[in-house]
Amino acid sequence: MFRALLLIALLTSLAWWLHGEHQSGRFRVVDERFLDVLLASTRDDFKPDPAKAGDVVFISLNEADKAEYEAWPPLPIDYQMILKALAPSEPRVLVVAEPLHWPEPKPPFVEQLPESWLKIPSVILSARGVSEGTAGAAAAFAKDYLPVIGQVQGAVGLLPVLADLGARPDPALLRQADVGVILASKGAIAARLGESTVPSIELQALVHATRTPFSRVRLNTGPGAGLHLGDEIFVPLTHEVALPPGETAVPEMNALDLITASVTGEDAEVLKILGKEKVLILGAGDAATRQRVQALAAALSLPRLRVLSAVEQFIAWGVAGLLALSLLTLPKQKALVRALFYLFLAITASYLAFQNGRLWCPPAIPAALLVAGGLFARLFGRAADTAVDSAPATP
Repeated sequence: MFRALLLIALLTSLAWWLHGEHQSGRFRVVDERFLDVLLASTRDDFKPDPAKAGDVVFISLNEADKAEYEAWPPLPIDYQMILKALAPSEPRVLVVAEPLHWPEPKPPFVEQLPESWLKIPSVILSARGVSEGTAGAAAAFAKDYLPVIGQVQGAVGLLPVLADLGARPDPALLRQADVGVILASKGAIAARLGESTVPSIELQALVHATRTPFSRVRLNTGPGAGLHLGDEIFVPLTHEVALPPGETAVPEMNALDLITASVTGEDAEVLKILGKEKVLILGAGDAATRQRVQALAAALSLPRLRVLSAVEQFIAWGVAGLLALSLLTLPKQKALVRALFYLFLAITASYLAFQNGRLWCPPAIPAALLVAGGLFARLFGRAADTAVDSAPATP
């Protein structure tokens, strides 16, 4: 009884300590490696759901319509009218895939333009990256406006180098928006800037659309390249560390129609086309931008993983603790082998659950409880039963 109480106290303390360490991120690498193993055999099964392609809407700025605008490229007043017409649709993310930059002398309404997107939760502006130039200006801009991807694994050299930034958003627009880089190098999801890794405009859109903090973004550039957004979202990437091309058409609307609606007040018709709570991408109506939009829509329509909830994980820890406690009933010579057997059964069950329903449980804490229980029972468990020789006594 004393050994059982001591083991219960040991396992409870261990689980509590590991949970605190896991929350701070120090033991998360074990769970991440386990998830990578599970995904290695199932990544080909991640197919976009065509029914969810409508969650992304492309607002195209077509050069064929340039005579209808005040000027070309469009001026701030044109963008103001477009954004005014978008307001009733309450988009959750607005991505402006064209750098909002105008040469001197600045046209009117540049400083007033951010007021047009105040009610949109997430606005992402774009800066055009170039592979040649001096990194000093780009580094200074990135330090102030570009987040850094802290978890990058694999061959970082596969990512393109961001040597400088060409057109970038006007400084007056940066106070109320985030920035992503338009990379010409095969649509890579991120780029190297010195010792840091900064996001493309596609990655910024994914992060904001899924509400994932950058501290939970993990980029794997090696074999089985993929993008992890927290524990539940995995996006397979190509060998060029880019989003796979999308195959489903994305709803599209001409930006000129939005300007017309802003003038005539036909907001109901715009809302009917755009819907509510969508990811809106405003950009040039060329083939390259359309490919980016389709790839982003495909990534957002991928099936999600399901990680056990906190309560379900506590139950898993409890089961692991009971199994560890049961090892005290075995002879100490068998306890560690039985613990490893339980661990093998748990890994097998996790693999089958992931194969059938993309369900997984972070294994670090249950595995630690089983191993700790096995070691405790091996050191302090009951001794093996000794056979008593019952030979008859000689007279």
